[in-house]
Amino acid sequence: MFRTFFSLILVLLLAGCSPDYNWRQVQVAGGAVTAFFPDKPRTESRNLQFDGHELAFSLTSASVQDTLFAVGYAPLPGPIQGDATARKAFASAVIASLYQSLGQQPPSTLPAMGEPFVIDGESQGRALRLKVAVWLTDQALIEGIVTAAADAFPQDQAEEFLRGISLAPGLR
Repeated sequence: MFRTFFSLILVLLLAGCSPDYNWRQVQVAGGAVTAFFPDKPRTESRNLQFDGHELAFSLTSASVQDTLFAVGYAPLPGPIQGDATARKAFASAVIASLYQSLGQQPPSTLPAMGEPFVIDGESQGRALRLKVAVWLTDQALIEGIVTAAADAFPQDQAEEFLRGISLAPGLR
């Protein structure tokens, strides 16, 4: 309760400081995740394959200028839910793919779950920065992502966005 109140106050302060950002609280993935988006988000879904399993993946995102703010959500199929090794392998594959998408080698020790990290790289000949946090529960994998041109990355707004993501109590 306190975290939600505190986050709302910070969002209101940020909104007052930046006319480009129109922060709003949004329920994602049927209420499994709550996030503050800087504009009205839209959701896209697709199926992914991992280790012979099909996963339904949704990405809820909003853009402000050339910055993308997104929350990805993938509920884990039953066989992966019951297998800690498979869950960890899936999370590691997702994190590695984020590095690879910007032309970077993943580090030998991947970032800890729930801890924001930054990847600087290139995509389509453009220098990009990605700030992301990945959460893994017994039931789902959740990503919070902010990406923009490296020289125009909105650090304060990215931190605020990632801090404002919360998982439903039953998901933690």
